[in-house]
Amino acid sequence: MDGQLSRALVAWVDAVRRHARGVLIATAVVTAVLLVYAVANFRINTHHTALLSDDLPFWVEYKAFAEVFPILDEALLVVVDAETSDLARSAADELAADLRRDTELYSDVYVPGGGEFFEKHALLYLDVDELEDLADQLAGVQPLLAEIAADPSLQRLTTLLREGVERARTDPDMNVDLSVVFDSFSLAAAAVLEGRPRPVSWTELLLARELPGESSRRIVVLHPNYEYDRLLPGRTVLRDVRQRARALGLVPENGVTVRITGNVALNTEEMVSVARGAVIGAFFSFFLVGFILFAALRSRQLVSAVLGTLLIGLIWTAAFGTWAVGHVNVISIAFAVLFIGLGVDFGIHFGMRYAELLRSEHPRAAALAETAHSVGGSLVLCALTTAMGFYVFVPTDYRAVAELGLISGTGMIVSLFCSLTVLPALLAVSPSVEPRQISRAVPWLERVLITLAVHHARTVRLVSGGLFLACLFTVPLLRFDYNVVTMRDPATESVQTFEELLDDSDTAPWTIDVLAPDLAAAAALAEELRGLDVVERAVTLRDYVPEDQEEKLEILVDLAYFLPNPPAEGAPKLRFPIAEQIAALRALQESLRSPWLAEGDPRRAESASRAGAYLDRFLSRLETLDSKQEELDRFEENLTGTLPDQLRRLWRAVEPDEITQEMLPQPLVRRMVSPDGVARVQVLPRYDLGDNLEHARFVDTVKTLAPEATGSAVSLLEWGRVVVRSFREALSYAVIAVALLLGLLWRRVGDMTLVLAPLLLAALLTVATAVIFDIAFNFANVIVLPLLLGIGVDSGIHLVHRHRVALESGEPALPPERELLATSTPHAVFFSAITTMASFGSLAFSDHLGLASLGKLLLIGVTYTTVCNLVVLPALLALRVPGSQTSGRGDLAGGPGLPASVHAEKQL
Repeated sequence: MDGQLSRALVAWVDAVRRHARGVLIATAVVTAVLLVYAVANFRINTHHTALLSDDLPFWVEYKAFAEVFPILDEALLVVVDAETSDLARSAADELAADLRRDTELYSDVYVPGGGEFFEKHALLYLDVDELEDLADQLAGVQPLLAEIAADPSLQRLTTLLREGVERARTDPDMNVDLSVVFDSFSLAAAAVLEGRPRPVSWTELLLARELPGESSRRIVVLHPNYEYDRLLPGRTVLRDVRQRARALGLVPENGVTVRITGNVALNTEEMVSVARGAVIGAFFSFFLVGFILFAALRSRQLVSAVLGTLLIGLIWTAAFGTWAVGHVNVISIAFAVLFIGLGVDFGIHFGMRYAELLRSEHPRAAALAETAHSVGGSLVLCALTTAMGFYVFVPTDYRAVAELGLISGTGMIVSLFCSLTVLPALLAVSPSVEPRQISRAVPWLERVLITLAVHHARTVRLVSGGLFLACLFTVPLLRFDYNVVTMRDPATESVQTFEELLDDSDTAPWTIDVLAPDLAAAAALAEELRGLDVVERAVTLRDYVPEDQEEKLEILVDLAYFLPNPPAEGAPKLRFPIAEQIAALRALQESLRSPWLAEGDPRRAESASRAGAYLDRFLSRLETLDSKQEELDRFEENLTGTLPDQLRRLWRAVEPDEITQEMLPQPLVRRMVSPDGVARVQVLPRYDLGDNLEHARFVDTVKTLAPEATGSAVSLLEWGRVVVRSFREALSYAVIAVALLLGLLWRRVGDMTLVLAPLLLAALLTVATAVIFDIAFNFANVIVLPLLLGIGVDSGIHLVHRHRVALESGEPALPPERELLATSTPHAVFFSAITTMASFGSLAFSDHLGLASLGKLLLIGVTYTTVCNLVVLPALLALRVPGSQTSGRGDLAGGPGLPASVHAEKQL
């Protein structure tokens, strides 16, 4: 078979040489057509559901749930953070109202816990004891609150604060925490000095708590209508939300920060990051490979021919991917870097053997023919094994790498074809290269390898065996990271925001959902789930109907007596002369310097000192301004401007109606009970799901009670398990496929074992290094080990092939393994590895941590594979006893493998 393949390749390359110009013209036309086709039809798939097979059981269950209830997969989570809960609520409501007006772009806008219903009934969601404590707190601050409500002027406020400081000196049991008041005064003054609004929340200040549902963080759940024909469908929506927020003044300068996260935002920003890194990596790889090629081949003509062939093969592969798959995903977009790093290997082996023959002063035609004869068979076999390293992922359920495997695996076949067609044609028409222009690339490499692999072969074998056994113990320590967020660029807004949400169980986007046939069954199941230690809350629609409402309503009637009436809307503000206002501020400044404030309460002392410093800066600034009244008005607006609205909201909250299930808002009901009565139980975790162990424990524990549980937390964990299973399947397929192929073609178990043994050692060394440096496997770098098998076996094939040639050539003057190391093959293996490492290493600098870890592991693995192939494999080959088999190999003096035209040229 080897002889037949060699003769066929020699005939093919010779035909290409004789029709080189026609081949190159046809290649140019085909390449131009394929380039236009690829550019016109290029698509990016950012949807995370496209990364797995559609028929996985957990995926089917999740999609069935999504048909009944709204899910967050297609939603944007717009996170609104503000300096106060009042400001956060008003900002979220304002943004949501603006988004609802665009019904073409947004199908649904929902603010959890927002709206008039929860604002009016907020106090009913407190426990009875909490409500009584609130009533006691309000009774204690009622006189102060009534005074401010009656006259919310800056002058009156400073007077009350001075009186409060004096009262606190004689009454240590005073209910008002002066430190909080001082800090709010500091923030208001700082805001004026910085030229931005910062209203004080008097309900939080005097009641020392936020009301139920009140928070300085609000979330707007946004369901856009995406334009999927666009390159990045989510990018338009992200830009629109940010523009609207800026137009409404919801910016940090005004005390509000609007950020966007959720799957769509994560996927969009991830793809932008990955695409940028892939493009930069591809260009960097291409030029770095060119530099290394020149160091290897020492000929501009040879380097230009190899690089031209590589570029043509890349275009053809991109066109194939566009036709066969139709898009690239977050993983398969790395095919260009992988193609450059691996596809150049064929050109290196072909080019270095060609250069070796030119140095021996062979004519061009004979050199091309003998190159095809001596390395063509191993190139074909290497292309098949490397393609197998990719193709083994195609049958797995991990569609992301299955698509990468299909594109890159076919790319290896394309690269082989180009290396045996386009490259010989380019070499045939390029200016003639004088033999003296081509020198040995690395003269020291042969000496180093012979010293290690020949003179110290026994030591190499013993050390390799020891490392093999030691590395076996690290395999159980290898871990897989299920957290997709940790793969992404941590500098992006969506990742930072998502991680913050994960840290809080109340806002964690990863939850479990369970369907029950009706609300009664859902309530019973929720009660069971609350007994699990991993569950923080299990919520059904019934949980939005508060308990003990009758008792709470009675408490609220009493609480209303302590609540002052807000100022009438439109009532004129009291005006005081500027001089009196400044005098009141200076008097307050003196009170803040009272020595007793520092006694027994360091926090109060620090707050008073800070407030005094800010007040001093404010008064100094005021002296330099002509428009003093405007500055005083801004200060007053920050301190008491929102008090009337806060009092009105409090009045609405102390006069609620008794809540029934029928009263609950429809947006909430729609998310908890389907029209046909199917009820949802939403299960929230007690612990941080960013921890893989806690994540798995949460899901597995809940599924013991509810095996049909679904939701984002379940699908993410099951997704990771599918990827791990796909990795194991692919690795098994790769080992079996490579072993079968080598066994079928070589029919020698010894040769097959010699090739596979160093690769197994390299794989174990890679695993051990990952464990030592805590590099986890993840959704992106899971392809490393199967791919290393496909890559590494190539070098072993080349080396064993040349070793067999040395064995079968008669009585060699040197030991066969030493003769092997003196040929161009180890040099080609070395430079192939260097170009592969340079190409893969570019991925290690990607902002996307998943691709960066892929680049790092590939770089580590290729390094180990190269060392094992160039040092360990020759040391193992030294154990073999030279045989007397005949190879059927054509001789340069005129063998059956060379065409007549080559013989004629040689005779000349």
